[in-house]
Amino acid sequence: MKQNWLKAILPHLAAIGIFILLATVYCSPVLEGKIVNQSDMMNVKGMAKEAKDYYEATGETPLWSNSMFSGMPTYVVYTGPGKNKLTIVNQLVTLGLPAPINMLFLAMICMYLLACILDFKYWIRVLGAIAFAFCSYNLILIDVGHVTKMYDIALMPAVLAGIILTYRGRLIGGAALTALATGLLIYNNHLQMIYYTLIMIICLVIGAFIHALKNQELPQFFKASVLLAFAGVLAALPAMDSLLTTKEYADYTMRGSKSELTLGKEDAKENKSTGLDIDYAYEWSYGVPESFTFMIPGFVGNSSGQKLGTGSHVYEQMVSLGAPAAQVEQYMEQMKFPLYYGAQERGTSGPVYVGAIICFLFILSLLVVSNWQKWWLLAVTIIGFILAWGKNFGFINDFLFYHLPLYNKFRAPSQALVLPSLTFVILACWALQEVANGKHTKEELLKKLKQATLISGGIIVVLGILGSMFWNFSSHSDATMLNYFGQMLGGEANAKLMIRALEKDRSSLLLKDSIRSLVFIAIAAGAIWAYLKGKLQWQPAAIIIVAAVTIDLVQVDRNYLGKDSFVDESVLTSQLSPSQADLQIKQDPDPYYRVFNLTTSPFDDAIPSYFHKNIGGYSPAKLWIYQDLITHQISKNNMHVLNMLNTKYFIVPDQKTGQPVAQRNPDAYGNAWFVKGIVWAPDANTEMKTLDYLDTKDSAVVDKRFAKELGNGYQPITDSSATIKLTKYGLNSLEYASSNSQEGLGVFSEIYYPAGWNAYIDGKKTDIVRVNYALRGLKIPAGQHKIDLKFEPTTFFTGQKISSISSTVLVILVLGAFIFEIIAAGKKEEKQEPVSK
Repeated sequence: MKQNWLKAILPHLAAIGIFILLATVYCSPVLEGKIVNQSDMMNVKGMAKEAKDYYEATGETPLWSNSMFSGMPTYVVYTGPGKNKLTIVNQLVTLGLPAPINMLFLAMICMYLLACILDFKYWIRVLGAIAFAFCSYNLILIDVGHVTKMYDIALMPAVLAGIILTYRGRLIGGAALTALATGLLIYNNHLQMIYYTLIMIICLVIGAFIHALKNQELPQFFKASVLLAFAGVLAALPAMDSLLTTKEYADYTMRGSKSELTLGKEDAKENKSTGLDIDYAYEWSYGVPESFTFMIPGFVGNSSGQKLGTGSHVYEQMVSLGAPAAQVEQYMEQMKFPLYYGAQERGTSGPVYVGAIICFLFILSLLVVSNWQKWWLLAVTIIGFILAWGKNFGFINDFLFYHLPLYNKFRAPSQALVLPSLTFVILACWALQEVANGKHTKEELLKKLKQATLISGGIIVVLGILGSMFWNFSSHSDATMLNYFGQMLGGEANAKLMIRALEKDRSSLLLKDSIRSLVFIAIAAGAIWAYLKGKLQWQPAAIIIVAAVTIDLVQVDRNYLGKDSFVDESVLTSQLSPSQADLQIKQDPDPYYRVFNLTTSPFDDAIPSYFHKNIGGYSPAKLWIYQDLITHQISKNNMHVLNMLNTKYFIVPDQKTGQPVAQRNPDAYGNAWFVKGIVWAPDANTEMKTLDYLDTKDSAVVDKRFAKELGNGYQPITDSSATIKLTKYGLNSLEYASSNSQEGLGVFSEIYYPAGWNAYIDGKKTDIVRVNYALRGLKIPAGQHKIDLKFEPTTFFTGQKISSISSTVLVILVLGAFIFEIIAAGKKEEKQEPVSK
């Protein structure tokens, strides 16, 4: 029995070794202490800096941050160590490997697990694991820093593996695997990837139901489904610390609600759905023809920033215009050119390339696979492409955007290509399994192989090789490049010559990549042909295909996550070095004021948040009231609004040097103040329009819905010496001292967020009202008082309790289930062993 156990486990250990070795070799700079220069992680560092510093200094959980958009919850940024025990499991499943080796390993091991559950042959399992992990999109995600997205993509096959195992009758083991994999998926919390996984699960369940119905196995289906539903609930409960707060927060954001305003076309358009604005959501919609990047990486020009060599048409054109060759060569080493000419107007970091061989095998699977699971996999494939096309397939996607539950909460439709990226690999592996399992005659397989080769080759020849002669190679970026070349080379005529050269390079790239894809398909088709003809055994044929797929994908991936993507940590640290303007501002001893940095894209950059309490920031889920304030007031430079936000400093470019310089704003109102009067507004539109002209230092505009809290028609009385002073600053609480001879209305330069913020005057809870559309106001009695503003979101603390208990239960149940499966397998093996005489 021991020998059988070792014999069974050794191939899996070998596969794990292959995966670790491959991921490590690919990310070898990590061994030198280097890390990936991830642009988005720089934003994350800026977003989380204040919260992390607060936790390290106080040990308290940071729930609110003032470093972005004048204040917002930290739920989606950083709240310190959580109570979810799956944190430990998340580290264990990647064997504690360093990033990004751990992400590639996780993707390979999860796909390998699914291939094992589907009972594919050994080298097919290895092939699927490598092909799935090294899809170009995954490497692009790692390069830009979309870490949680990559983790959730990696876990998708494991979730499917658990569900399929359960429907096959392995109820305990299948449900346990489903609960664990889904729990980790939800723990990593990329909601859009979780949504796409749910789409796959629905298709799989429908497919399993139809299969059970045809085979009169509905009782078994419903039994498995009930157990899977229980596993799903058990998987979701540990993430309640994030799910509950995310749901609560979403109700106040651009993602989960809509603005109250209907002032203009933009407001009306945004209010058409309770989610994102459709134009905003449709950014990065994949083009319909662009989908052929699955087979030809350079089908629409690769990325919007790619280097060209000295053999390029751009190089030759610059030299022909009289530029010194040595100077042009140096320029080409530094410059990245927009080779992309696809449908995504804002450009792209690179194509979704699953591999020419994988596409060829996918086509073969359509001809040879008859298993019922092919149909739900095809359904997922079609759905993924349709969703990814976004506005380019508007007659379906527009309807889905306004009617499919939760769909309008997400943006960048091209992300849906993670679905066909996975199903292509599964079906490609299934095609090889059909070739190797002996269920088909060799004559039949040779016929199907010929058809798949002709179809694949025909697509490449027509769309790629011939297409390089007649496609339109102009790009959305050409107007910008025309202006750039015109300034650099002295005139529009020379600039147009450079644009034509750039178009020739796009054409050349398409031709080169098309021929390259044909070569790799020929290698795979040749290996299968040799096996079917008896000229090769299965194992060497499979190894040839595995090697070809690996070489194909790695070569392409190096364009997006190459050795130059890894840098010393000091390089990243230098990107977060303060400017002289930052250093000047930080000398101010005042603990709480805000800064508006106008040297960057202020509402799409969180780096300033690393140094200051920021008027701007970066977040795809801003509070609606603040987005409205940006649209209607801040973007119009309304100083009364900026002053009420306590904007004490502006950072602007120096007119001579262009370097950031600090400008102090002496008119900033401070942290809180008493107003002399109230302008009562009948609705939100009037409230916002009143801010156009209101002197917010003297008066506040209040929506009439708060008349009950303040008193109908209430007007404050304030003496000239009345003050409100901040006495203690914290993220979760603020303390003030007020002094006023008459009852008055205090306006606090704090963003209104009713889901957790409470006010106490001398320890007695007091209503917070919304003033000036986005700030907090309090009715303060006459005299001297201690005022506390405390952030006390009950959903967060309730979620943490649920998370702590349920994650412990989940881990114990999963461990128990796996032990049960091991014991049951051992007993089964003992029964099958022959009795010795």
